[in-house]
Amino acid sequence: MRLFGVPQCVSPHVPRPQSHCERLDWSPPRAGERIRVIMWSCDCASPAYELCASGGLWFIRRTTKLKNRSVETKNSPRWVYPQAQAMWSALLIGQVR
Repeated sequence: MRLFGVPQCVSPHVPRPQSHCERLDWSPPRAGERIRVIMWSCDCASPAYELCASGGLWFIRRTTKLKNRSVETKNSPRWVYPQAQAMWSALLIGQVR
């Protein structure tokens, strides 16, 4: 239910990719890795994204809801903080996918 036009989602929605968006290489998550989720996109649409940190490096995690009600999780390459923040910002405006 919406109240007076106020959306119920509080996290940012990732827009559709722009025609010239950069493609990231996505790989399976590392088993047993301890991560910290720093920021996240709204999960009302699939895929949803999280900016994560682990071992001093940062990456973006993509979680896609599949038709059989399972999920597929993939991770981006690892970056130092300034690069990761730039990639996260680019993701939120549709320049990276």
